Amino acid sequence: VLDQDDMNALTLFGVGGGEDGVIRGRDEIWLDIEREIGRRYRYTLSLYNRNSATSSKKDVRDSQAMYTPLLRRICQRSGIRIVAKHYKMGKKCVCGGGGGTGGGLAACHPIAPTDILDILPLVKHAASVSGESFVPCSFDGNTAGSSTSLHVLLSDAKTVYEFGHANLSNGNAGNVAVTLDCAQEAAAMYQRVLDSPIHPQISKCLKLTAVAHYHKEEPELAVAAAAKYLAVSISLHGFDSAEVLNAHLTMADILLGSGKIPEGVKHLRAAQFLMEFMAGKNYSGISSTYYRMGSHYYDAGKLEDALQFYKVAAARRSEDRMFDCLIARNSAGVLARLGQFKAAFDHEKKAYQLYVTFLGDEHNATKACSNTLIQLMKLAVEQEKKSKIQEKERVKENAADAVADQIRADEEAEEAQPTKRKKKQSKKKNKK
Repeated sequence: VLDQDDMNALTLFGVGGGEDGVIRGRDEIWLDIEREIGRRYRYTLSLYNRNSATSSKKDVRDSQAMYTPLLRRICQRSGIRIVAKHYKMGKKCVCGGGGGTGGGLAACHPIAPTDILDILPLVKHAASVSGESFVPCSFDGNTAGSSTSLHVLLSDAKTVYEFGHANLSNGNAGNVAVTLDCAQEAAAMYQRVLDSPIHPQISKCLKLTAVAHYHKEEPELAVAAAAKYLAVSISLHGFDSAEVLNAHLTMADILLGSGKIPEGVKHLRAAQFLMEFMAGKNYSGISSTYYRMGSHYYDAGKLEDALQFYKVAAARRSEDRMFDCLIARNSAGVLARLGQFKAAFDHEKKAYQLYVTFLGDEHNATKACSNTLIQLMKLAVEQEKKSKIQEKERVKENAADAVADQIRADEEAEEAQPTKRKKKQSKKKNKK
């Protein structure tokens, strides 16, 4: 355990707080971040931002920043390892004392110096290009994680990859074959120079190879390439990264397109978890993922599970209002198959209103929704009539059962009275 002197030795004093030693607060830091992003990128923060609501007394600020994913990104980009535990983020914090004395370091909250396990050295990727970052450097004699050729551009491999990627969009069988050859050739060129398959450009080549095999209707080879793409992405960026999310979605698309529904849904669930884990519950792609899973459960005949997925999809944020129409219509279809016509009518009515608002009355989708709405209304009315008739019959049956029970109780009471009289007479005889 580190004592106060050890922590003071690991601390840089007189930095980050100005000449007077005043430590800047969270609000000041967030203001600097928002100002710098707005100045450099002409962009206003939407996810990592704060909502300002002025009142008569003071300015109330509710932070919308997702601190856990942000902390993980900072640790991964900086090579910092911290203790795995629950940190109370977004609340009150203590950042240590100022003035160059080192006082208050032990009271740092929620992250203290003792929570830092290790700081890993980082090295730039070999043959790096724009957008690629750092990876931990290996000191065990294994050069697979890095290369001494730090400034290899590999323009030929990049050209081959881009040529193959351009041919994939045409959709012709011959062009898909060219795409496959280019992707494999580019991956081989990268690997010969780098002496390692763990590189972002190689992962892109593997993804392109998987997609090309899938378009050539070679599902087994496509799944094998997609699995390699997923493994390389995890090795490069960790399990919780945007690249791994795309790898899971690619694997899910290939498996679902090949008819392997359970395996595909498994990767789709993994992608849904990563979306919520990294971007929060308000991420716009979560709704469509839940909708896809609900559709696959619907096709498999698991209507109750499909309905639950549709409910979650409707409750999540979606940037496309037409997507809300699809969720409402599919929910209505599931409820209709379950025999809940009144609830199905309500969902279909919601979809119809959205179609009218965005597409107009004369659109084919609006007309089809209107016809379905009429059918569901008729079925709901018939079901309501039947339920009322059944309820009346149930009331009559209950009344008849009550009368029968009363008659049975009266008969039992009458049968019990003669036995009591006989007992009394026998008692009188014994007394005489």
